[in-house]
Amino acid sequence: MMQVKSNTLLKVAVPACLFIAIAIGVKSCGSRSQPAATQTDSVVADLTQEELKALGVEGDTPQDTLRTLVGRMRTIQNKQAELERDNKALAEENARLAQGESGLDNRISAAVAKAQKEAEQKAEGVKEEQRQLSKTLDELKEKLLNGGASGSSAGTNGDLPVGLGLGAGDEPPVPASGEGVVWIEPQDAMQMNRDGKMTLADVSASGTGGALQFPSRFSSLDDNEITRQKAELARNAKNERSIEEAATPVYTLPENSTLVGSQAMTALLGRVPIDGKVTDPYPFKVLIGKDNLTANGIQLPDVEGAIVSGTATGDWTLSCVRGDVQSITFVFSDGTVRTVPSPAKSTDGSDNKNRSGGSIGWLSDEHGVPCLAGERKSNASTYLPTLFALSGATAAAEAMAEGEMTSSTEGTDVTRTLTGDAGTYALGKAVSGGMQETTNWVRQRYGQTFDAIYVPPGLRVAVHITRQLPIDYEEQGRRVKYNAAVGPQQHLD
Repeated sequence: MMQVKSNTLLKVAVPACLFIAIAIGVKSCGSRSQPAATQTDSVVADLTQEELKALGVEGDTPQDTLRTLVGRMRTIQNKQAELERDNKALAEENARLAQGESGLDNRISAAVAKAQKEAEQKAEGVKEEQRQLSKTLDELKEKLLNGGASGSSAGTNGDLPVGLGLGAGDEPPVPASGEGVVWIEPQDAMQMNRDGKMTLADVSASGTGGALQFPSRFSSLDDNEITRQKAELARNAKNERSIEEAATPVYTLPENSTLVGSQAMTALLGRVPIDGKVTDPYPFKVLIGKDNLTANGIQLPDVEGAIVSGTATGDWTLSCVRGDVQSITFVFSDGTVRTVPSPAKSTDGSDNKNRSGGSIGWLSDEHGVPCLAGERKSNASTYLPTLFALSGATAAAEAMAEGEMTSSTEGTDVTRTLTGDAGTYALGKAVSGGMQETTNWVRQRYGQTFDAIYVPPGLRVAVHITRQLPIDYEEQGRRVKYNAAVGPQQHLD
């Protein structure tokens, strides 16, 4: 069999051709991309490694580095534009502030100038008044120096001011002899004859043989209306009584006395205090009979009974009423009445320093409880919902009107402009105003929430006396009935 042998030249030529073709292709491709790489490298060729590291692009390709630099440049340009706008706004604000400061300085200067001008005018006015006074004083001095010469020509009434109503012939008689003392009869004196009867003769023309009688005596200078009022005020300040008001002491109700078995004549309506104060407390009355006074160990034979009056306050928590006794009126068997303490001293005096409102006692029930149980009364259930509804309607109408307005702020000025429906705005304002007036009316009528405790009349109570009460009998005091008959008055002759 014939053996096939390979050609050695072929084995060498084929690989050599392939190597040459590959080398030519690689060289041609490298020559086309070399300018771009060279251009990119030339862009960042002037940046050192420290600068690349500071920019944060160390290790990036030239294309990435270029993109980063372009982005940062845009950011810097935007920030620069923003800074320019801020600088412009600050410059405008500085100019406005400078203008306002100059205006303020002008106003201050104008105010100072005005004040100085007013002060100068006042000073000129004072100087003018001083000149007038000096001139008047000089004229008076001149008149005084020339008074002797002008006195003889001025007549007898030269020293009397003008306008006293003196006419011709009204001057009092002056003796020609020039005596120093002249007796002038009073114009209201009445001429009396020898028998003591009043005559109609003229006082100035009356001769001897008659006497003068004045229409009233000359009382003491200390006995006048001013002196009497001053003495009365001094007695009231010292809690004293005048001599005309003196009374005979007959009984004494000692301190800490208790009048058990009394009966409330009126209902006790105690208002609950608001902030520790009671507005217009309601009064009450309690009747005490003669038998009741005797049963309590108080022997008052000539006293027919007593009426206790005072004011009540409520306690909402305990639902009860506290009663403060203000005064007690005793009725004697002959009709004379006596109120203790005196009406003029029920709220002042040394004995009332530790008593609020002049209280002389307090009430309790038959078991000694100092607060009388009652029923709660309040108008909060109607007042508060009504006020809530009116206030809510007012707020809603105001909000509806405000919704049609737009507020704009420019510097420190706020401008509000109607940008919505004018009809809706007017309707909201009208409803808001009407609701506000209705709310004010309700508040004025109600005044405030009313909380009170009600105790019905006829309750059996005990009266506790906290002060010593002197019961005096005034012989000239007021009575319920006077037995003396009132007849026709006798006429004077």
